[in-house]
Amino acid sequence: MPVHIIPLDLLYMDLPGAIGAYLVRDEQGTAVLIEAGPANTIAHLEQALAAHSMCIEDLDACCITHIHLDHAGAAGVLAQRGVPIHVHAFGMQHLIDPSKLLASAKRIYGAGMQTLWGETIPAPSSMVHPVEDQDVIAIGDIRLRAIETPGHARHHHAFELELDDHSVCFSGDAAAMLLPGTDFVSVPMPPPEFDLELWLKSVELLRNGPWSTLLLTHGGAVPNIDAHLDRFTASMLRQVELITSRMKDGTPEASLLAEYRNMLAQEAAASGVPKAMFDEFVTDNLLGMNIAGIRRWQAKMG
Repeated sequence: MPVHIIPLDLLYMDLPGAIGAYLVRDEQGTAVLIEAGPANTIAHLEQALAAHSMCIEDLDACCITHIHLDHAGAAGVLAQRGVPIHVHAFGMQHLIDPSKLLASAKRIYGAGMQTLWGETIPAPSSMVHPVEDQDVIAIGDIRLRAIETPGHARHHHAFELELDDHSVCFSGDAAAMLLPGTDFVSVPMPPPEFDLELWLKSVELLRNGPWSTLLLTHGGAVPNIDAHLDRFTASMLRQVELITSRMKDGTPEASLLAEYRNMLAQEAAASGVPKAMFDEFVTDNLLGMNIAGIRRWQAKMG
């Protein structure tokens, strides 16, 4: 039976295309949400669902690629309103008790936590269901297969959705992010779980899968998978090389941040990204997070 995919823009920080979710529906009205989004976009989620004559309580499930706040911050709200949550087994406890997750995020975002993410609340344990690699979540005519894709985070799944004659893949952050309407790839490399080698292996899983299209949480549909993944990995390797070399040289943090931003700004401009858009989407918070993530990864590598 036909299954329909409806992109939902969560209008994070009033930026169109910054964070999305996907509504998957079958002909019988079964409805599964891919990604919960951050807690401060619940009102936008409700508006997006209302445009399709739905409310949160009409959702039969929510599948979350990983537990970072931009993907799962609203999971507790959804769960408390009766929506079953399906998430990586390693991450599920952090949705039931988000205290460690929030403490880790606060170390990155500091006083900006509330503004950036809103209030993340616990999900009832009975509403959170663990997902393992290759598990199939079957609800109505909707079939979602989990694919273990670490590198951005240990607790990361992509989800393959079977359609009539092909499949698509909801890639979360495993295929990085696109600035809306451009082919400029923004690579999130957060501590404590960024791992370059694991991520490159996950990229090959995405490259060689049976799906025709990647559906990014940040940036929408990517039909030309190889070209996107080539741009992504090349950019990630350039960024890791710059940051590791400057750390070895003892470059002061402020100087490193400035050089890093300048490198990415030049790449974005070469891709036709307006400077105002680059500044809105590629924030110092993101760049500082990447520097910390690469530093943590290098320390683990010895």
